[in-house]
Amino acid sequence: MIHIIADSTSAIPQEMLSKYSNLHVIPLSLSIKGEYIPENEATIRQVIEYSEKTNQAIPTSQPSTGDFLNAFNLIPEKDDIIVLCITTAVSGTYNGAVLAAKQSGRGNISVINTKTTAVGMLQMVQDALEFIESGNSFAEITDKLTEVAEHMRTTFTVDTLDYLRRGGRIGKAAGLIGSILKIKPCIYLNKNNEVDVLDKVRTRKKAVASLIKYLDENAPCKRIGIVHIENPEGGKELQSIVQEKYPDIDVTLTTGTPVLACYLGPGLVGIIFESA
Repeated sequence: MIHIIADSTSAIPQEMLSKYSNLHVIPLSLSIKGEYIPENEATIRQVIEYSEKTNQAIPTSQPSTGDFLNAFNLIPEKDDIIVLCITTAVSGTYNGAVLAAKQSGRGNISVINTKTTAVGMLQMVQDALEFIESGNSFAEITDKLTEVAEHMRTTFTVDTLDYLRRGGRIGKAAGLIGSILKIKPCIYLNKNNEVDVLDKVRTRKKAVASLIKYLDENAPCKRIGIVHIENPEGGKELQSIVQEKYPDIDVTLTTGTPVLACYLGPGLVGIIFESA
């Protein structure tokens, strides 16, 4: 049997986990009130309320090497394992999984940098399960997923720079300037898998237009996902616009996760898609 392990920023729904016995989640963790808890035991609302109350960043932590080894040990040694990890642009989860795979002594573990997160990772999990059901081999699935990762595109805009500033993702001066000028940064993972600025605009309308322009520039697309954090209306509006432009593609709408909220805050909307 081939097993899939994905980290918790993939936001795999419980019904999917219940359906597939070979699908597993390994959680990142975050610290609220000085105590680290698994991401799947926290809520985005908890993150926002605590961060707003303390005006501080909420520390997060990737799974330890031991966490990965424990997950591997629960799977029979004869079974293959594919690990899907959040982009290395924002987390060391991939490196930890690679180290654990080496320490395990097993030669049938493949670790993939998805070069995305959230719904992008969920889409890749769905791919992996479909590849397994279609009878593809461990090596074939690894190659296919690695190729998919090269075509994943992730871009988003945030309502406030405060969370990026608190988390050390931008300098304090940049955060102050952004607040004064009410800049709405459009951020994306560039083709070198680096966090980069796509555009800087003054209004949410222009920010959304920049996201859609980036989508159009990378068309045709195989699939498109809209993601939001504490902004369901903004997510639905963006989903509607994109669905109208791409009527032949099922444009999905999902939410981010507590760990992502720690650094990005409420109000985020984004587009995660696979270019052809």
